Amino acid sequence: MHSKFNKIKSLLLELKKIESISSLLSWDQETLMPENGGDIRAKEIAYLSSLAHQKHVSNEFKRELEKFVNINNGEFVTNEFTNNEKRFLNRVWIDFHYENSLPQEFVETFSELVSKSQMKWSKAKKQNDFSIFKPFLTKIVDMKKKEADYYGYSTNRYDALLEQFEPGITTEKLDIFFGELRPRLIKLIKKIKNSSVKIEKINGKFDEDKQWKFGLKIIEEMGFDLKSGRQDKSMHPFTISFHPSDVRLTTRIQEDNFLTSLFASIHEAGHGIYEQGLLQVNFGGPYGQACSYGIHESQSRLWENQIGRSKIFWSKYLPILKEYFPQLESYNLDKFYKAINVVEPSLNRVEADEVTYSLHIMLRYEIEKMLINEGLQVEELPRIWNEKMKEYFDIIPGSDANGVLQDVHWSMGAIGYFPSYAMGNFYSAQFFKKANEEIIDFDKKIMEGDLLPIKRWLNENIHKYGRKYLPNELIKKVVGNKMSVKPFIEYLENKYGKIYQL
Repeated sequence: MHSKFNKIKSLLLELKKIESISSLLSWDQETLMPENGGDIRAKEIAYLSSLAHQKHVSNEFKRELEKFVNINNGEFVTNEFTNNEKRFLNRVWIDFHYENSLPQEFVETFSELVSKSQMKWSKAKKQNDFSIFKPFLTKIVDMKKKEADYYGYSTNRYDALLEQFEPGITTEKLDIFFGELRPRLIKLIKKIKNSSVKIEKINGKFDEDKQWKFGLKIIEEMGFDLKSGRQDKSMHPFTISFHPSDVRLTTRIQEDNFLTSLFASIHEAGHGIYEQGLLQVNFGGPYGQACSYGIHESQSRLWENQIGRSKIFWSKYLPILKEYFPQLESYNLDKFYKAINVVEPSLNRVEADEVTYSLHIMLRYEIEKMLINEGLQVEELPRIWNEKMKEYFDIIPGSDANGVLQDVHWSMGAIGYFPSYAMGNFYSAQFFKKANEEIIDFDKKIMEGDLLPIKRWLNENIHKYGRKYLPNELIKKVVGNKMSVKPFIEYLENKYGKIYQL
């Protein structure tokens, strides 16, 4: 990038350093912080959020940005910029525009609210008591409505929130995507339910320390650099990055379900590899950030499902897994492969199979639209949630902990986030198909446990660009076509058609 942008890059780097410090405090809050540290931690994080906001919308930042862009409408002050410079400035202006839309007091208040809210959500889930979380979620929903109003929108409030996670996506587009996906999923699920194939689940107790060690072995072989990252435990698995040289993953261990920990580790390592794959030279600026939440999710879903739940993957790793857990000796490759791909309606999104997973996202998408656009009251959420679960899965949660309280996202204030998971599924199918075409001896490499060529392909084709391209631009650049639901549907129908002999 031309040296004329050095000052603005320096200011952006300062903002990123503040964000990284705040993220470190958030990581500590979810992993190591004692319970009584919550109140002061919320104020510390709120202070840093306020400080970053002040610097982002400061006169100094405005003056520097105005050298290149009209800060009121984003138009360039000259036509002499290269295409790369225009993309860079556009991303910088977009971030400034959204930040400048929010009042200082709103930013600080909301940051403190969600920090406290996450602790209340954790307590509510542990005690199976929605009333503990309800007043905090009520405030969050009210503030998210205000946030959408500050940003502005052309059709409905929820679109303004969606834009923060997946640029270019709208409820109109999602309704089309989900409208195409839903009937095909329902048809596939019905066929699977009526299949004569019966799959034996994996049961028993699995030593937690061995689960941990095997998970670390897998994520390291995927290419997650443990010298530039680490894994810890948390109630809800997540990935957080302070710099490509310091990326933190978390997982959760269940003695009676080793698959939960394993696939959470693989999933989060997919996110972590993306963060480590961002070019360090671009740290602080838009090219040093992930393209979108949906593209981010595509990386974790690709590793977790298309690779981690494939038969060729386990042809290599099942014998090794049996060394850790001899009780799996009776499982041959075919039996194990089917066991980790069993399809059945479930209460929990994180542990849902590939086929039903997107239905969990549609459920949350519909509820969020009701909260933001249609005036649904927070106190009605447990009832609405259970009704939607009955409608989609024909099951009703026996507790709010397994129902409306299962996800951390609303306590984080991340309303509008969930559709990115579905978008990630769509993107992942297209990326995986393209990688399969371009990497020589793709299947053979996976069968031999040589996973680094896949990691390098993702680094080269996706990670290194950061936010240079919008999601729709990136998908077209990588696969040659626009985003489509079709490859994901075909992937599911082909894979599960064979497993269940449909």
